[in-house]
Amino acid sequence: MGRFKNLSKAGLFFGAVLLVAFSLLWVACSEKQPSVTAPEQTTVQSVPNLARAAAVQRSHTERLMDIDGVEGVGLGLSSSGKTAIKVFTSKPNVAGLPKEMDGLPVEAELTGKFFAFAAPLTGRYRPVPIGVSVASNSFCAAGTIGCIVERANKKYILSNNHVLARENLASIGEDIVQPGRYDNKPICANHLETDKVADLSDFVPLKFDGSDNLVDAAIGELSTSDFTCATLPQFYGLPGSTPVEATLGLPVKKVGRTSVLTTGTVIAVNATVNVNYGAPGVARFVGQIVTSRHFIKSGDSGSLMVTDDANNDPVGLLFAGTSDGIAIANPIDEVLKAFHVSICGD
Repeated sequence: MGRFKNLSKAGLFFGAVLLVAFSLLWVACSEKQPSVTAPEQTTVQSVPNLARAAAVQRSHTERLMDIDGVEGVGLGLSSSGKTAIKVFTSKPNVAGLPKEMDGLPVEAELTGKFFAFAAPLTGRYRPVPIGVSVASNSFCAAGTIGCIVERANKKYILSNNHVLARENLASIGEDIVQPGRYDNKPICANHLETDKVADLSDFVPLKFDGSDNLVDAAIGELSTSDFTCATLPQFYGLPGSTPVEATLGLPVKKVGRTSVLTTGTVIAVNATVNVNYGAPGVARFVGQIVTSRHFIKSGDSGSLMVTDDANNDPVGLLFAGTSDGIAIANPIDEVLKAFHVSICGD
């Protein structure tokens, strides 16, 4: 997802996903200046026998925390509004969770793993890693470098069309900068001499005529030798080089410009999705991957989604999502085939 200040027709992208019988709001992931909204309203509820419930919860916390997949335990309200022991999990269907303890219902909630908040990856990084801010220099925007790909002994940055190619408006050879100009100080400042890292080489045109799209993707040939195929050292490092097919429940992770390292699961495959790109119109995508909540934020467009294990196998290229962080990704094998490239990985 990403932020745009209007130096072109780019804007904050919204979309509606059509999946089974549901309609969800999607936000394409390039940064735009945020609008001012009213603060959220919260209601404090009175919970009877809270002290007793808290004592019960405390007495069972260590036992619950020892269960594989449990990341936290607290006291809250169940879906029916009753006081309950809330168990926060990193994966669905955790085995060994009781339905109740000492008369209190036990309710699992899939949250993913918890991480200390890290600063967004909006700075100027050299050598240039994957997972950090990038964009075309021809507009004020910021998306994410997904990975480095290679073809015929040349290396390229991989990200989205709407990050590197301005929703089909770009010309081949346009300058690509790291960080994207949205992240400069002052905002939108042009630091081409120091920040240029690549030249736009190719992109898959987005179709807004109702016909099917498979990918939102673009590549730029690196113009610097000061780069790495890995993330910053504190993250997962090198992605694998062999794509894997997304499957339901597959644990995944990504490193992106805004939300940095996040984990989640695949909740749908073969999804048909309508994504609203603002002025250019609505583009329909087919064969897409959908993730669990809290996986993506504005500015994470272009992030590479990999398996949440030591292999870091590439799964998808992220490009849109909802306000609560459900993400949509192009299958990475379709992206690689479009450009006849392979991932620079292990």
